Amino acid sequence: MGLGGGPNGAKAVFLDKFAGAFKTVKHLDDVRTLVGVSRAQTLVVLDGNVMMNAIPKEVDTFRGYVRVLSYQLNGAIEAAAHVVVVFDEPNAMTVAKAYEQSRRDQRRQAKVPLCSEDLVATLFDDDYHTNDLLADGCNAKLLMEFRKARPRFFDAVCAELLRKFRAEMTGDGAWSLTFDGVDRRGGERGIGVARIPGILSTDDAFWQPLLARTEPIGEGDLKLTDVTQRVHDASRVEGTPVHGVLLNLVTTIDTDSFVIELLQQNRRERRAEEADRDELTILCLKERARKRKDGDDLVTDAHYTCCDMQAFHELILNYVYGTQHLSEEMKAQQPAALALLAASLAFCGCDFVKLDGMRFDLALPVVRQMARTVPEGLHAMGLFETARTGNVEAWGILKKFIQDYLASLQDVPRMKRAQENASAHSEQQLMRVLWTCSYWHQQELKDCAAWGFTPPCG
Repeated sequence: MGLGGGPNGAKAVFLDKFAGAFKTVKHLDDVRTLVGVSRAQTLVVLDGNVMMNAIPKEVDTFRGYVRVLSYQLNGAIEAAAHVVVVFDEPNAMTVAKAYEQSRRDQRRQAKVPLCSEDLVATLFDDDYHTNDLLADGCNAKLLMEFRKARPRFFDAVCAELLRKFRAEMTGDGAWSLTFDGVDRRGGERGIGVARIPGILSTDDAFWQPLLARTEPIGEGDLKLTDVTQRVHDASRVEGTPVHGVLLNLVTTIDTDSFVIELLQQNRRERRAEEADRDELTILCLKERARKRKDGDDLVTDAHYTCCDMQAFHELILNYVYGTQHLSEEMKAQQPAALALLAASLAFCGCDFVKLDGMRFDLALPVVRQMARTVPEGLHAMGLFETARTGNVEAWGILKKFIQDYLASLQDVPRMKRAQENASAHSEQQLMRVLWTCSYWHQQELKDCAAWGFTPPCG
C-alpha cells in the first residue's frame, strides 16, 4: 500500500535527495530521546490495520495476536504518555478505497486453502463471539483473509488489550491508551447486531469527546493526521491530559503518509500564531528485519526509518525554489507547488491511480521547473485545501505537467516506451489524480463515479 516503490519510487528518491530529514532508529523511544523531549510531551499514533496485518506468519491464534500487539504497544507506551491506535471504518469508506480493497482481497483469497465450508478451521463472517476465537483449532491468521470477519476480531483483540494494560499499568492517569475505530463491546456484541465503531480508551472521559467526529473518517491513514491535529489543539489548553504535548510520532508502513504529512506540515507552518507552530511530527516507517536469500543470517534488524516532517518540508521547498529566503508572494504559492508535487506522486503510482511511463525520479524536476517558471499558473492547485467538490480547474495544470514531463524525456536514453505510455493518458486517469490530490488534502470526495472510479468500483 502507498506510493510507487522501487529504486526510482518516492521513498527511495526522498531518502536520496532529502537525506538530512531522515534517521534510522531501533525503537520509538530512541526517536523521542533524539528530539530531546519528555515522555509526557509525546504522542504516538499507530495504524492499527497495519499492525494487525503485520503479525508474524507463525502467530495464528487470538492469544498470539494479543501477545504480539501487547509487546508492540509496550514499546509505544515507553516512548509516549499517550498512545492512539487508529483503524479504518468500513462503513465510512469511499467507493474508491473499497475498490482498491476489493482488488487486494482478490489477491489474498488465492492464499486461502480450498475446502468444504464445514472443514474451514476459522471464522469467515461476523457471527461469532470471543469464546469462538479461543476455541482449539481456530486459526486467526486464516480469519484475517475474510474481510467480513475482521472487524469483530479487531474489536475483540483491542478490548482484550485494553483490559490487559489497565490491569498491568500503574500510575495516576499520567498515561493513556486509546483505540479509534473499534466497537467497545469487543467480541461480545450480539450476533446480527450492527457494529458501531467508536472510541475505546483507558480515559474515555477525555478521549471520546476529543476524537468524536460529525463526519466519520473511513481511512486510517487520514485519521493519523486528524488525531495529531486534535491533540495539538487540546495540548494548548491547561488542565487537559495532553497539555504540553509537542511531539507526534506517526507510525505506519504506508508511504502515502509522506505526502499526507507533508501537506499537513505546510498547514502547520502557516498557522497565524508563532506559539502555535511548536508542534513537531516525525513519520516513523516500520521496517521489517531482512534476511539473506541464501540463509537465515540477518542483514538488518527490524527498525524505523524516521522522517522529521519539519526538516523534510524545508528541504523540499529549498529544492523547489533554490533558496530558504522566500518572498511573501512565493510563500503564498507554496500550497500550490506542494499540491503539484502530490499530483506527480499520484501519477507515478499509488493505491488509486498510476500512469505508465511516469517515474518519480524524473517527475520531481518537472515539479521544480513548473513552480519556478509558471508559479502564477499553479493557482488552481492551491485550492485543494478548501474545495470540497474537487478542483477541476487544475485539469489544465495536470495536462501541462504531462507535456513538460514528456518533453523532459527527449534526451533520456531508453525512455521511448515510457514516452508512449505517458502520452496515452486517459481522462479517467486525470480525474483520479484530482480525486487523490483532494484525498491527500483530507478533502474526501464521496461521488467517486464522477472522478473516474467506475464499476466494478461501485
